[in-house]
Amino acid sequence: MGARTRSSLLPSLSVTMGAIYVAIGGVVAVLLPLRVEEITPDGKVEALAVISSIAFAVTLFAQPLIGAFSDRTRDALGGRVPWVIGSALIGAIAIAAMGSATTVVALCVLWAVGQFALNGADVATSAYVVDSYPRGSRGVPSGAIVASVALGTGVGVVVSGALSSISQVACIVVAAVAALGGLSFARVQRSRPPLVTPRQPRPKIVWSFARLNPRKYPDFAWAVATRFLFTLGQQGVTVYLLYIVGDIDGVSRDAAPLFVAALTATGLVFLFTSAAIAGVVSDRWGRRRTVLLVSNAVMAFAMLVPLFWPHIAVMFVFAALKGIALGGHLAAAGALISEVLPGGDAAAGRDLGMANVAVNAAQAVAPLLAGAVIVLAGGYAALFVVGIVAALASGVTILQVRSVR
Repeated sequence: MGARTRSSLLPSLSVTMGAIYVAIGGVVAVLLPLRVEEITPDGKVEALAVISSIAFAVTLFAQPLIGAFSDRTRDALGGRVPWVIGSALIGAIAIAAMGSATTVVALCVLWAVGQFALNGADVATSAYVVDSYPRGSRGVPSGAIVASVALGTGVGVVVSGALSSISQVACIVVAAVAALGGLSFARVQRSRPPLVTPRQPRPKIVWSFARLNPRKYPDFAWAVATRFLFTLGQQGVTVYLLYIVGDIDGVSRDAAPLFVAALTATGLVFLFTSAAIAGVVSDRWGRRRTVLLVSNAVMAFAMLVPLFWPHIAVMFVFAALKGIALGGHLAAAGALISEVLPGGDAAAGRDLGMANVAVNAAQAVAPLLAGAVIVLAGGYAALFVVGIVAALASGVTILQVRSVR
């Protein structure tokens, strides 16, 4: 695939991924909690926890499974396009139906299906980077995808919040965006072959990802560990950010949500910019580990700032630094992982799905770990200490990757 074709592919990848995360971001941050509260106002806390846990458990299998299927069919059906479009449409239908759900069980089933499908579209889209870009040139598309995810998530939260008084309509709107994003991916030129040819015989689908041996593929294992630790450290602070801000002197309970919204927006702006720059830099330098080490150092420093200066103005400095670190990490880590896949480029969907399972696991474990830390330490400051340790540990693990600079 030539440079011109790859340059025309990147907007399609970005639009599709951004649209998928308009739906995911809107549902997770606003619409799912809102719909739960509408259905069972007295039991909303327990119901939301159950629905989120079940949906997470289902999602664990989405990306490796759909990724493996897309590995098998990309040559026969002209690319991963059918999986992107099909998954996006199924996810959109499920989310649109969430607006009409009248029971917790129905809402749980619909969100589990929607999250499973949209995560499948996510991994199939991400695997197209491996199909279409050679090693050493994946930083730019990885950065573009990270930026589009950040932008899509922000748009989804804003749109869902603006339509929160009519949640049924909001569900339909974000679902329509996801569907249109998936359909837009049909513009990918399926008649052009990808850079890699699927290996023969084709890899087995069912549980083949579970039999991969980390000892046999140490670079992949270390790279995944890097993302797990980085995500674990920053996610704990993210989950409890509302309570952290509300605990700062001079911030009222009513003002805390507004400050959190402003901090989130600040972080997204810097994340968007950092991801784009980090992708270009890691490609031109050919030193992805260096970019990751710098990102980890910035994240550790970001966690250090509010630990010593717990003021609301300082929290905006924290948000900016965290956005810079997160954008750089996601762009460089995405490119690096794509270059150390256990199955090579031929099993990119399956193996990228495996890597994303680790990230999802970190996002699930982080709130539990953070809650325990808060109780044991007697305050939120300890979360920043955990974040510093996790960022530094993530830097140590990336140094263990030997095949990529």
